[in-house]
Amino acid sequence: MKPQSSRRPTLTPLAQLLATSLAALALPALAQTAEAPDAAKSDVASLDRVVTTATSSVKSKMRSSVTVTDIDQDQIKDFGPRTEAEVLLLIPGIRTDATAGAGGNANISVRGLPIASGGSKYVQLQEDGLPGVQFGDMNFSNNDYWIRFDNNIDSIQTLRGGSSSVFASQAPGAVINYISKTGKERGGSLALSRGLNYNETRVDADYGDRLDKGLYYHIGGYYREGEGSHRSTSNALQGYQLKGNITKEFNDGKGYVRAYFKVLDEHAPANPQTFINATQSGNSIGGFAKVPGYDATRESGVSIYNASVPGIDPVTRQLTNTSLTDGITVNSKSVGLEFHNALDNGFTIDDKFRRSQNSGAFQTQFLNVMTLANMLSGLGAGTTARFYNGPNAGQAVTAANLQLGLVSQGAAINTQTPDMGNLVNDLSVNKQFKLDLGTLDLKGGIFHSRQNVVQRWAISERLVEVGKNGAVIDAFDSTGAALTTAGLTGYNNQWGGCCARDIDAHFTTNAPYLSLNLQRGNLDVDAGVRRESFSSDASYAAGTSRAFDVNGDGQITGAEKNVYLIDATTPRGLSSYKVSYTNYSAGVNYRLTPDLSVFARTSKGNRAIADRLLFSANIDAKTGLLANRDAALAPVRQNEIGARYRGHADRLSYGLSATLFHSTTQEFDYDQTRQDNPALPNYQGPKLNVVGYKADGLELETAGAIGDFALNVNLVYSDEKITTNLGAPAFIGKTEAGLPKLRYTISPRYTVGPATFGATIRGQDSVWADGGNTIRIGGHYVVSAFVNYDFGKGLTGALNVNNLFDKVYPAGGGGFVPGSMTVFGAGVENGRTINASLRYAF
Repeated sequence: MKPQSSRRPTLTPLAQLLATSLAALALPALAQTAEAPDAAKSDVASLDRVVTTATSSVKSKMRSSVTVTDIDQDQIKDFGPRTEAEVLLLIPGIRTDATAGAGGNANISVRGLPIASGGSKYVQLQEDGLPGVQFGDMNFSNNDYWIRFDNNIDSIQTLRGGSSSVFASQAPGAVINYISKTGKERGGSLALSRGLNYNETRVDADYGDRLDKGLYYHIGGYYREGEGSHRSTSNALQGYQLKGNITKEFNDGKGYVRAYFKVLDEHAPANPQTFINATQSGNSIGGFAKVPGYDATRESGVSIYNASVPGIDPVTRQLTNTSLTDGITVNSKSVGLEFHNALDNGFTIDDKFRRSQNSGAFQTQFLNVMTLANMLSGLGAGTTARFYNGPNAGQAVTAANLQLGLVSQGAAINTQTPDMGNLVNDLSVNKQFKLDLGTLDLKGGIFHSRQNVVQRWAISERLVEVGKNGAVIDAFDSTGAALTTAGLTGYNNQWGGCCARDIDAHFTTNAPYLSLNLQRGNLDVDAGVRRESFSSDASYAAGTSRAFDVNGDGQITGAEKNVYLIDATTPRGLSSYKVSYTNYSAGVNYRLTPDLSVFARTSKGNRAIADRLLFSANIDAKTGLLANRDAALAPVRQNEIGARYRGHADRLSYGLSATLFHSTTQEFDYDQTRQDNPALPNYQGPKLNVVGYKADGLELETAGAIGDFALNVNLVYSDEKITTNLGAPAFIGKTEAGLPKLRYTISPRYTVGPATFGATIRGQDSVWADGGNTIRIGGHYVVSAFVNYDFGKGLTGALNVNNLFDKVYPAGGGGFVPGSMTVFGAGVENGRTINASLRYAF
């Protein structure tokens, strides 16, 4: 259903389907007779599955006072995610804009908490209980760069809020844990998948087996190549992952030691914000459609004419010519060890260690779309433009000879990240006591991490034509003198001259923690405390503008008049501070029956700020100390109450988990890409700001099955408001732009003989387009579908279609581009993509 500009869009058909689904799940509970539910038969919601992620002791969800979701290989494969962020769309409570591309760079948050300044500030992505990187929102190195889903993964377990404040660092919002296969169960697979209407081919393989009694291994990986879901250049997407582990049990199976390795080497195109057509009627924006001549759901901002950009290294002053087709490049090599042993005296020792060498780059063309008239007026009275290259090279640029009448004055990004490596270790000791009061588990541990952030930025502003294979544009002043060089308005001059940067930073976290868990009959009580010490050791430098003869021809022209370079003699900024803080969490769970439990929890956690604090006034550049201690922390407080229920009647099995939550957050927010100008469209506050939030809501996760039909319905309702905004106090009491109150997924599936048919309906209600909450963008939903066929003897085939009806919608917020009331700039839902795969399991 396409939103209409003349009326406020509704979600009535989906709301009716949702109500019907919930009723179908709930009514059997009222119809049951004296026959007791069979937990094993009715556990379609996996409530007996044990919680191993960020918790005090290993126990089932029915006994846990935390909100946890597991998704397995089959669920993910049926959904057919094209990017890592799309994998996370299956997890209730997780909010992500899955439009950034296969390499990562998505904004990931959790119900009740803000996206903040980009990345995954409050969410940690883990592999087997340890973070891939320590901070989810590092500039040009978000945590989703470094983790890939493949056949090595047994399941993804996500704990939202709760004890993540005690058992993980820098993750008060959620921990998303990718749990690997170990080979304890023999088996493997070989799979080939191919995009039918987009260019991507992928091969997956994995195998695990026992080598001897108590000795087993698993190894696997993938290789893929092509363009991804958006048109780019051949092999813009190319790379592989190989990972494995080997386990040796001892102490009669009560202990084991496991060695782990991973190699990830890949580059994947980035898909930044793009544009579509829209109409506004009153305070409502709708009527979304593709711009004639340009399909934003499939096209890339990189063309054959802007696929590379000239530049100058801000430190060495060497000339560069950077390809922008690689997008996000990651190279990660990790080794790790895991030790577990349960001693006869009731003590259990666990230690997890990982060392990762991470490096990469971020190279792409951002689009900042506007009309030609708007761009020329911004460059000065009398400014004209000529095509620098392309079929019209040398000709004057007019609105008539532009493909779409649109241009971009955006960032050509070249950031190098030679060292984003880290070392992490988590050591804990658990002791169980049998008391008259019940069974008491005490757990104490210490976590240590060191995260490197070594980067060099060279980000320049460039003028380009918007459209398929858009050309580069040069501008000239009223006298005919060049204002640009090869489209560049300067060198390393983007976002107010931010973008000649040289960073050598290291962040260390040490965190002892202590928890207890008491089980007495049907009652489980747990509490924990974590004392973290976070320190920064960094030096960093920014460039200053000057006239510089970049090409060495003896003349200063065009972009050479505005060159940002870093002098070796310029004093470097310092960051050498330390802050300590306390996190805590406490919860209680009571099982009223074997199939019904209720819980409550309160938590406080902090998120320490890493590299995003550099270059801000929050650090004294001379002493390296904090100008304000609170600037380094973002405290998060959360309260939750919830219930879990399961049952069966006749052929129907069902289960549900419901959580009511309240959360508050206060953060010093520093975002270099924002502009300190309230007059600009979609102004969201200055670069450096103090913002507070609160949220109240409901999270619901349900599952049901009757015969060969199964249905999952998940939804999150979250009423979120800004409580503090020093830079834009008018926004207090408002909701963040692009943030829906309601998000949901509805996933039916039906099996007929060897074939299984299914779909996922993923949607949201309307959002505000602006921080002042004056204009709304209509709600939308996207349907994806699949069919699997079992040929027998381990061979299965699948056809998967994402965005089945090829709908055009902004993924979150957005706004009309400068100079136009018909062209709308936003991240856009990916268009219809069709994928076929063949898999052999053995």
